[in-house]
Amino acid sequence: MQITSVAVFIKDNNILLEKRRESEDNYADCLALPGGHKKKNESPKKALIREIKEELNVKVKEAKPLGMFEDKDPTSKDMFHHHAFLIIEYKGKIKKTAEQEALKWINLNKIKKLKNINKVDVKILKKAKLV
Repeated sequence: MQITSVAVFIKDNNILLEKRRESEDNYADCLALPGGHKKKNESPKKALIREIKEELNVKVKEAKPLGMFEDKDPTSKDMFHHHAFLIIEYKGKIKKTAEQEALKWINLNKIKKLKNINKVDVKILKKAKLV
């Protein structure tokens, strides 16, 4: 079982998604919420703060837990537990880093029509009543 923390960033009715590379060993070549793997003895929230700093170069100041979501990765076939957080406040300017192929702000009304979005992320957004 792999454990991750993922972030939901909302701005002007748009959500931030990252385009994952084809070469990724999990969730390859899809649009996904930014985040990453939890380290041993690290809380899901601490993992979120660390991963978002690494991936987007911003510091999470306040985040609301949305729950834990289980999913089977279509690339690796591994089971994942994703701890999702709604980002309430952060410091800094979101920037693309070497961690992803691209960053995209996508209108929430278009999420359900996307063919290459990570399916568990749609579940997260539904639970948060965003789509």
